[in-house]
Amino acid sequence: MMKRFNAVLFSLLLGSAAVSAQTLSGYDIMNKSDKVDEGKTSTYTATMTLTNAKGSVRVRDFIFYKKDFGDVKKSVIVFRSPKDVSGVGYLMWEYKEVDGKKKDSDDWLYMPAMKKVRRISGSDSGGDFMGTDFTYDDIGDRGLTKDTFTLAGEENVEGVDCWKVECTAKKSDERNPRRFTWIRKDNYLVQKTVYYDRQNNIQRELVTSEIKQIDGIWTICKMTMKNLSTNHMTVIELKDIHYNRPMNDSIFTVASVERGAIK
Repeated sequence: MMKRFNAVLFSLLLGSAAVSAQTLSGYDIMNKSDKVDEGKTSTYTATMTLTNAKGSVRVRDFIFYKKDFGDVKKSVIVFRSPKDVSGVGYLMWEYKEVDGKKKDSDDWLYMPAMKKVRRISGSDSGGDFMGTDFTYDDIGDRGLTKDTFTLAGEENVEGVDCWKVECTAKKSDERNPRRFTWIRKDNYLVQKTVYYDRQNNIQRELVTSEIKQIDGIWTICKMTMKNLSTNHMTVIELKDIHYNRPMNDSIFTVASVERGAIK
């Protein structure tokens, strides 16, 4: 009797899990992915490798800081090397979504050679970030209000079970008005994203790898973005990753970026 009871219970649990999985919409999945734990603070150093169509390679190093202030998340990137980009800083203030609405982020780019800060407007968000294959929009938190989401199926990517979600921009004039993203079922991180241009051709492909837990938080340690139209590639590899460490609020100011105070 006990064995039969356990068998019935097991089948009911499986059935319940299946129904639960079926009830997840594209929006539900992307919402869970958007809310994955990032810690109160995070910091890392990174190597950025750019390779063009002829195989020429450029390598850059930068440091990253991020802090959640509750109603706004502030982050800053400062390049350390090589000399031609050393001291370049990018500051982002990304506001929390409230009642289905999200205020556009405030972004500033500091170029030491110009000795001034340039404000990055919404119209610039589709532009290439520092000559890489990532856009300013990719670097920041796009949020959920700019797109509609449709569950397009389930697929295994690089041995990982994923949901495939179609993301369609509400504004058709965006650089990439449509994309498909594969969200891992085990931790809701992005495994892969394919970006389409306005002519509905695949333009770019993002693949993440070296995903592991650090300080109890699931972390993508390597991102590879390929521009299929130019055969250019950018690889970002993270190291020295830390979460929930004390962090001075003054780091996240235009003045700190301008003074070169962020090391």
